[in-house]
Amino acid sequence: MRFRSTLVVAMLAASPTLLVLTPAHAAETGPAATATLRTVEPAAPQPGDTLVLSGIIENTGDEPLGDVQAILRYSAIPLDDRYDVRRIPTDDDVRWGQRDIDFFQEVDPNLPPGQTVEFTLPPIPVEQIFGEPGVYAVGVDIRADPVDGERQTLATARTVTPWLPDAELLPAVPVALLWPLATQPSLLPDGTLLGDGLAAQLAPDGPLTALVDAPGTTPVSWVVDPDLLASVGTMVDGYAVTDADGATTEGTGAASAETWLTAFRAAMKDHELLLLPYANPDFPAVARADEGNAADTVREALAATTDSAGQLKLAADSQIAWPGSGVANAATLAALSSGGSQSVVLAGEHVLAPSDTARASIRAGEGTLDAVLTDNGLQSAIAASAASDPIAGVTAMRQAWLAETALTALSAGSEAAAPLVAAAPEGWQPSLALAQALVDVWTTTPWVRPTTLGDIAAAEQATALGPDQAATAVPPELSTEYVAAVSELQRDSDLYAALLADPDALVDESRIATLRALGTTWRAAPEAGAAYTSQVRAEVAQRLGQVSVLVPDSVTLSSQKGTFPLTVSNGLPQPVLVSVEITADRPDRMSVADVAPQRVEAGENATVEVTAEANANGKVPVSVRLTAADGSRLGPAQRMVVNATDYGTIGWIVIGFAVALFLAAAVLQLLRARRRPTEVVELPVTAAAESEKLRETAR
Repeated sequence: MRFRSTLVVAMLAASPTLLVLTPAHAAETGPAATATLRTVEPAAPQPGDTLVLSGIIENTGDEPLGDVQAILRYSAIPLDDRYDVRRIPTDDDVRWGQRDIDFFQEVDPNLPPGQTVEFTLPPIPVEQIFGEPGVYAVGVDIRADPVDGERQTLATARTVTPWLPDAELLPAVPVALLWPLATQPSLLPDGTLLGDGLAAQLAPDGPLTALVDAPGTTPVSWVVDPDLLASVGTMVDGYAVTDADGATTEGTGAASAETWLTAFRAAMKDHELLLLPYANPDFPAVARADEGNAADTVREALAATTDSAGQLKLAADSQIAWPGSGVANAATLAALSSGGSQSVVLAGEHVLAPSDTARASIRAGEGTLDAVLTDNGLQSAIAASAASDPIAGVTAMRQAWLAETALTALSAGSEAAAPLVAAAPEGWQPSLALAQALVDVWTTTPWVRPTTLGDIAAAEQATALGPDQAATAVPPELSTEYVAAVSELQRDSDLYAALLADPDALVDESRIATLRALGTTWRAAPEAGAAYTSQVRAEVAQRLGQVSVLVPDSVTLSSQKGTFPLTVSNGLPQPVLVSVEITADRPDRMSVADVAPQRVEAGENATVEVTAEANANGKVPVSVRLTAADGSRLGPAQRMVVNATDYGTIGWIVIGFAVALFLAAAVLQLLRARRRPTEVVELPVTAAAESEKLRETAR
């Protein structure tokens, strides 16, 4: 069994559009041209057919071209294997073949710089150029006369064509088609959307509408990001749009969103539906930064998907992870398994597995993952549709798809053909024509049997793989700096959650916004992802700023140990549970007791009593910081001064001493009075008068 060559296939997949567009091997100055094949009819010829090739020539040089001709080039020897299908556009050593001057067209006697011209070769009897059953290389050479010089071949455009006279005798190749529905997140925690770009995608001619409409009743395996559904659901009843400056306006896509959601629900009925982890975070990027945090992120994303499925009433009983480009190294796989994921979509060329394997059980950390291995050839074929010329893109995709599946059927011989899993590339945004063309070639190719991922899983035994058979590297992912910025957002969101006394929907929305900020779709637009992250951080920061403690410049203790008040203000529409952390610069001179958490109702203020004890007179600077009930700190510390003096204490001591002396004197006098005997003496009148006089004087 031949094994996939990761490096070769990855290099070939990097330039899929070259199946139909071949630039001239010339400098920017001088004679130069490109050729684009737009028509190959019939796509899979049968005996008695004639082949028609047509396309466009463009003069990309800086001088006119004279006597421009398009001439047939073909190889009479079929391709050896499927890898050759992807090599045909770029490798002149693969079935370069010969030029056949019997089939040519005089295109233009004088083609000025920058101008284009169409060409169509005369009909070519297929049995004249093809022999045994197989896949053949066909194309055109573009020859012209420069202003000054010999006649040159300025461009060659080649594609592939299956020649299967007895196609009905071939074993049918089971092919499952993964049909992803996802886009860049835009829903903010406050329920508004960042920009109104989603409305355009949901419009009747938008790519998300094309993705829902194209499959019809065919058995595509839908792979859906719940965040997209949540965002569309928010739009249905009217919504607001937040711009980059924070201003809000009314959204324009409510009607389109309702129409799209209705069409989506109809398309899902009785079809296979798989749900991605919420917002499909870039798990490889998170695992690179912190493997432990990656497992937590997986866990949160899966939980959010479960909640969302319940809210949306989706009859989806399976979830599947799909790392960016289908590439995950051992660390990422371990994080997926630890976080609770059971299934994963992986690009087959990045896994060391037999080439005919569509299912694998791969070791991931302490567990295993059920891996779906996508077929590189079919994925490259779909990617070929990204040509700048839409018609050429459809042609390139169709011919590559036919060739890849034909060679699979031929290699099976009399045995059952190995199943294949095709997946649209990451961020695929097709037109309706392109999406329908893919569905058509999948469902009408005689040697292909459309099936579902579930059917393949039920029919094929999984191949056991070790973690060392996964990719050792991953394609460009979200940068370390990007992930660090999202980590800051995550900390802010966790702090906000810790502040609230009661559960609140905005807590969940803030956490989910963190998942959105990590979305794999931001790989293609990191600046847009950074703008989304910044907007969410601004929202969370604005909420955090509504909870504060009012700190005076200074307070004075009335004694060695005393209390002073601080005011906590809660401007949020939810109650919070907070405490105040006070730290003295000189703990040897002053200590401050811990403050118990305080519940502050929505929109109200609360007074917190702080107890401090001084060991010496003087001013002690302290830091005051508001904290959540779990000890998480809110904002920077504020400074104040606590003035400690023992004057009050000395005063009370003096008063106490005086009171004690007074009481002692009273007791002594009472004791003396009890010891003196009682006598009655009668005085003369004169003596009594004298005594009265003395008393009056004393008064």
